[in-house]
Amino acid sequence: MHLSGIRSHLAWLFAALLLFAIAPARADSWAPPAVETYVSANGQYRLTVVPREIGSQLAYFEAKARGETLPEPEGPLGRFERLEDGQWVSVWSRALVNEVAPVDVLVGDDGRHVVSFDNWHSTGHGDHVVVLYGEGGSLVRSLRLDQIVPAYFIDALPASVSSIHWRRADPRFVGDRLEVAVAEPDGDMMSADSFPVRIALADGMVDPIAAERMATLTPRACAAHTRQVASFNEYLAFERGALAYPETTDRDDWRRYLHHAATRLRPAADDSALEDSADPFAAMLGETTFELLQPGEYMEKDYRDDFRLALAAPPEQLRRRWFAARDQDKLVAEVERSAKKIKPGQLTGVEMRFFADAAHWPRIAAALAASGATLVQVDIGVPIPARAEDVAELPPERMIDPACAGAY
Repeated sequence: MHLSGIRSHLAWLFAALLLFAIAPARADSWAPPAVETYVSANGQYRLTVVPREIGSQLAYFEAKARGETLPEPEGPLGRFERLEDGQWVSVWSRALVNEVAPVDVLVGDDGRHVVSFDNWHSTGHGDHVVVLYGEGGSLVRSLRLDQIVPAYFIDALPASVSSIHWRRADPRFVGDRLEVAVAEPDGDMMSADSFPVRIALADGMVDPIAAERMATLTPRACAAHTRQVASFNEYLAFERGALAYPETTDRDDWRRYLHHAATRLRPAADDSALEDSADPFAAMLGETTFELLQPGEYMEKDYRDDFRLALAAPPEQLRRRWFAARDQDKLVAEVERSAKKIKPGQLTGVEMRFFADAAHWPRIAAALAASGATLVQVDIGVPIPARAEDVAELPPERMIDPACAGAY
């Protein structure tokens, strides 16, 4: 594994950690948006969806990370047609309300109703989880997930990094209603258990869930909701409080400490540069943490090799480097070993930051004194306070939904 590869890998890991910060989630993947055609059950009508042109998934997510809105047109194009004498004839065409493309579409046999489901790369999220179109492509109603099921149910639905997997069996039209099979609130991605929710095609009003069904589902949903609220608020307390070096050698605790320590100690000028950069992910490549793993851990040798390469890499490759190891003796031994191959002044212009305690720091500083690098100790014995600007951007604490308060 080359230095350039590990830099790229860890930069993406940094971004991914932001997504995983609140609670663990399952990984997922999405194919690029493509033209899709959806045909009614009787074969007489079809809707062709031409997705918004996003260039590439990387360009799309970089734009989203910068908080940019996508340029016109406002949404993907939907072309509705009917079959006449073996030929498809245009009925209507319009920009759909989704940002990139819907995930699925249901076309009615009467040619009057079209329903789209979810948004590409964000199932269950946003304002357009279910969108009903009527005569001539007119917009009837666009629904969020919390308008389809109680908000506290959502915490109990299975989720991945990008999506809430709220649907089960294929939706269907039942008279003047759309019927959707919603996953039962138990958080199990593999479970096929579901309950029906019906939505009026005429106005998008959602029928109440049957009382007997609610009596069964609510305890499970509330239990999961209560756990999620507690977990979220615990995370907020962690973000607001001083960051202490983990007392255990648990790898997850250690990685969380490294990530948050580097974030809190990064100069404010660097944050401004990231925000102003046209390519924030590329800008992040100028700063990476290199870690020595414990003996016997997966990829231990690869991490050690990258650690050694980073210690001697020329200034143009990395402007700032962070070095860490759970074993302080191992950290010092590796630095002293690699420093013997570094020429005086070779690292002028480089800033090196070491997660080191007071007992080991002097040896690290002595070993690299002639390198020309600016050496900075991150004293693992001193808690790191949260930055005021970061605390100001945190969301407020969540409250238990009144429907669950005190009962579960």
